Amino acid sequence: MSAEALLQADAVSWVAGGKTILQPLDLEVRARECLAIIGPNGAGKTTLLRLLTGLLEPAHGEVRWDGRPLRELRRVDVARRMAYVPQVRPARVPLTVLEIVLLGRFPFQSRWRLAPAASDLEAAHAALERVGLEALSERVMDSLSGGERQGVYIAAALAQEAAVLVLDEPTTHLDPRHQVEIAGLLAALRAAGELTIVFTSHDLDLTSAVADRVLALREGESIALDDPRVVLQPETLHDIFGASFEILERAGRRRVLLEMEP
Repeated sequence: MSAEALLQADAVSWVAGGKTILQPLDLEVRARECLAIIGPNGAGKTTLLRLLTGLLEPAHGEVRWDGRPLRELRRVDVARRMAYVPQVRPARVPLTVLEIVLLGRFPFQSRWRLAPAASDLEAAHAALERVGLEALSERVMDSLSGGERQGVYIAAALAQEAAVLVLDEPTTHLDPRHQVEIAGLLAALRAAGELTIVFTSHDLDLTSAVADRVLALREGESIALDDPRVVLQPETLHDIFGASFEILERAGRRRVLLEMEP
């Protein structure tokens, strides 16, 4: 394990119903990097996130945190190290924004404490301010837009004060404006250089803009792991997705465009 790696997967795989979902995979997640995981539906992206966060036990191989097997850590200790924002969440959430964000403080709470401590409230408000949603702290989640909800869930993850932020499809089902807002938030978190960020995405423009490295999966197998400018090339993308792409560069920014068949 390299000195800069926080999280390591050694030949991890996952099998469900007799079908191999994730082929044996080696991966090091470096401290304070932004790692994007791309691939078509069913490629094993979410499965890999759940393995890295200890929500699934590998069929084979080992996940390590700072050299120590992740399975040896208590769940509360894992939660103090990694904050996970899943793609699928309840449709109805009859709690206020602040109450949701305070759930991120669960790893630090004692079973004997019935109310959040001052440190919990401070961390929750700081997280909401960081994502620009402090003004909504007393609003009920059910009254928010999809983009606002996503921002709240990211704030709850930030309130965990974990070293690694793990996001599964953070811009899925959002309209363009909220996609841009979440992308801007991820870019700001990456620029701050305090967190290690791992996210899955079908948004190749987002991946190009914020990722330091890109892992590409296809049918549960690692196809590429490199700088975005290396992985996000038309030939590689065609190999991954079976579709044609064009790269457009303008004013120092790269766009990854899907070529439509005539």
